[in-house]
Amino acid sequence: MTVDGPAPTPPLTLPSTVTARRTDSGLDVLSVTNAHGSAEVYLQGAHVTGWTPTGEDPVLWLSSASSFAPGVPIRGGIPLCFPWFGPRAGDPEAPSHGYARLVPWTLTAASDDDECTVLTFRLAVPADRAVADFEGLQADYEVRVGRSLTVVLTVTCTGDTPVTFEEAQHTYLQVRDVESTTVSGLEDAGYHDKAAASPADARRPAAGVPLVPSGQVDRVYLGTTTPVSVDDGERTLVVTKTGSASTVVWSPGAEVAGRVADIAAGEWRQMVCVETCNVGDAALTLAPGESHSLGSTYTVSRDA
Repeated sequence: MTVDGPAPTPPLTLPSTVTARRTDSGLDVLSVTNAHGSAEVYLQGAHVTGWTPTGEDPVLWLSSASSFAPGVPIRGGIPLCFPWFGPRAGDPEAPSHGYARLVPWTLTAASDDDECTVLTFRLAVPADRAVADFEGLQADYEVRVGRSLTVVLTVTCTGDTPVTFEEAQHTYLQVRDVESTTVSGLEDAGYHDKAAASPADARRPAAGVPLVPSGQVDRVYLGTTTPVSVDDGERTLVVTKTGSASTVVWSPGAEVAGRVADIAAGEWRQMVCVETCNVGDAALTLAPGESHSLGSTYTVSRDA
């Protein structure tokens, strides 16, 4: 797949809380440090790879085995899956989870106030015929770094025909040990179990109890709008979402993680993914001129 490069970045004066650098591999990174916390955002994928509130441990898990190479997905943080989720139906050669996480985004604004630092990005327009179905979509992304972290993906249909797409904020949360971590807030939602032995067994009713991940967990919870709490016995991470009708919870377990080249040995235990999304049956269709915003806010509380 080929893509146009990022549009020339307008001359921006970065606030004092933001610094820019380029890695040895050629990736551009913005580092944010303010009174409330710190974060890192790679322009490739507008990918938030780290966020740490002041006085806390890192909230986002990042694999030590990630290659950080141009055109290669970064494992960890908050990858943006867009405009499809997982494999693209009917196109086995298409990149998993879409093209948004593989290409540079353009920084369009950077500002500061007493509560947070705000960065805004725009996605480069794909040039490959394989993604021509999505040419009418414009994607903008806002990252607000403070005592909490908020990310908002806004998609606008700028073309003349309706466009259908999927989207996800594929968030990797740092936990002490995933198999003694409790995921709450989804007890009343039925789910699609992508790890089921057969498609006939994939649709599951609401469990009625919180989830404690053990082994491989790959679930798409349906019709979910409530916050999700992740308690690892030392702290609780809360994900509050807007504009989302589904939530994915993913933990690879030892067997699957062992087959993933960019997850270092044993590191799967320190993460669980809680993903704000609109995927599968919750895919969105925008008419010309319509917009939709998908947002997640992350907060931390210490257990008593």
